[in-house]
Amino acid sequence: MDSGMGWYFVALPDLDEAQRISDLFDAGTHRVVTYPSGRPMLVARTHDDQFVAAEAGRVRGAVIGASSATADGLRSRFGRSGDVRELDSYSQSLAGSYHFVATDGDRLRVQGTASGLRRVFHAVIGGFPVASDRADLLAWLGGFAYDERALAMRLLGVLPHPLPEEPLWKGVAAVPPEEYLLLDKSGARTSLWWRRPEPVLSRVDGATGLRAALTDAVSVRTRAGGTVHCDLSGGLDSTPLCYLAAQGPAEVLANTAYNEDPGGREDLLWARRALPSMPRVRHTTSSTDDMPQFFEGVESITERLDAPTQAYLTAPRIRHSIEAALGGGARLYLNGLGGDHLLHGLPVWDHGIFRRRPWLAWRRARTNAMLTNRPLWRVGRELLNSESYRDWLLRMIGGARQDRHEESAITLGWDLPFMLPRWLSKDAIAAVTARMRQIGADAVPLGPDRARHAELAIVRDGCRIVRGTQQYAATMGMPFEAPFFDDRVVEACFAVRHEERDTPMEFKPLIKEAMRGALPGEFLARGSKASGSPQAARGLRDHWRTLLPLCEQSPLVGLGIVDFAALANSESPEHMGVRDSLFDYTVNCAVFLRNQVPAPAALA
Repeated sequence: MDSGMGWYFVALPDLDEAQRISDLFDAGTHRVVTYPSGRPMLVARTHDDQFVAAEAGRVRGAVIGASSATADGLRSRFGRSGDVRELDSYSQSLAGSYHFVATDGDRLRVQGTASGLRRVFHAVIGGFPVASDRADLLAWLGGFAYDERALAMRLLGVLPHPLPEEPLWKGVAAVPPEEYLLLDKSGARTSLWWRRPEPVLSRVDGATGLRAALTDAVSVRTRAGGTVHCDLSGGLDSTPLCYLAAQGPAEVLANTAYNEDPGGREDLLWARRALPSMPRVRHTTSSTDDMPQFFEGVESITERLDAPTQAYLTAPRIRHSIEAALGGGARLYLNGLGGDHLLHGLPVWDHGIFRRRPWLAWRRARTNAMLTNRPLWRVGRELLNSESYRDWLLRMIGGARQDRHEESAITLGWDLPFMLPRWLSKDAIAAVTARMRQIGADAVPLGPDRARHAELAIVRDGCRIVRGTQQYAATMGMPFEAPFFDDRVVEACFAVRHEERDTPMEFKPLIKEAMRGALPGEFLARGSKASGSPQAARGLRDHWRTLLPLCEQSPLVGLGIVDFAALANSESPEHMGVRDSLFDYTVNCAVFLRNQVPAPAALA
């Protein structure tokens, strides 16, 4: 099996024929859990600290990932159930981020996380269903062809639900994060296992729950001791995690990065304000000038990811950071990714609040409008708008045009509009638009109102990127952990009323309340965060000459998806003006396609 994939697993039905898939994986480097029949149920390549397996009678299985599961606890729960369909409560009782795979002899259950960080895919290979946490692994095993429309869709950037769920390979299907996959003699089907909590808690009560969830999430990663690396940006995401890590048995190595751009040392200032509360932390600093630039080294990446996300553009910097952490003896890397997605409010929340507390929603929306120079009449009209999600999505698809991608004005709509890259070919535009209309015709939102739809949509968008960074870090043998995207942490935030979770006049008040009395008051007064935009613009300018051939030689051009002449003319440094972020997604997709490998002859 190709070592460029890092960690992964495949789950197989209890059939003699499934043995030939198992035989493709080296028994010396993979863990195998078998059925009572002795046939392979699960073949996994994982980190040593992130695999717990047990059996009790006919029920057996494993928890894969950073979790609070123990072999004794798993065995005890299996002993009280003869049906894997009865394991919902157990799978939701664990802290951490993990996959859960179990069989009762008749059925096989394969489950990821509701956040979308740990996904499940399935396909029919050799006449029987196979499941995995990686879509590219199934495509490799089955020899499946790309879905060219889905590839073209990935060039449009961050897309509204459910467009990003479109499989990249024909024959591979994704399991919705809130459902688990059930394989039995009748085939494969999915079943709902997760429902979000109702947002009923006050800020004070919600902060107590968030503090407890984060404490458990960090403890899962530090309880084994050793040395753990923590990003310490001085922000309200990584700093609480670093503090909580310092309360456990692990030695904490924390690093703060800075740069010489305007405001580039602000993070260092805030980190130093927080450090007195963490006397056990070993703190280092580093300049981002010593890291690879944005876009630098992207053309040399050979590692395989199973989706073309922004993880590719960040990969050289992630490698630099992980190598530094490994040099310090770290066995695990903690980061604050996901904090912005959960803790920073969205203006569209006011649309949901307006249905319950109209005057409060109007005051919040009016404040947001004044801060962003939006006309009040337009905000009022948006608060009153009741367009359905399906109608909104179809309208966005119908109105999408080829243009430079710029930051859209923040509205109270279901999501942000999207653009078509100026270098997308005419045939690709026609095919993509037709497919998006088909998907949009049956689209349903992720929540009962715009606020709850948006909060889950942004979490899942963030998880797509972090999932890619974790796959990349796994090729270096380093767990790259983002506790804010643990299901229990997401649930703790979702349980808080939106008007209590964030306000237009205070930055991330929920985490400030959660960490009050632990982190210094002068640190908790922070009201902003630094931006990396100037560095990204410089990186594109400096590495354009290496990125252009990468795109020209990509299958994107050969498949007729990208008009290379249009790309070269519109994005060259002398023409680009303001950087078009849609170019990032073209680069990501070019690297993704180049790094995929042919299917094994035995199964293709």
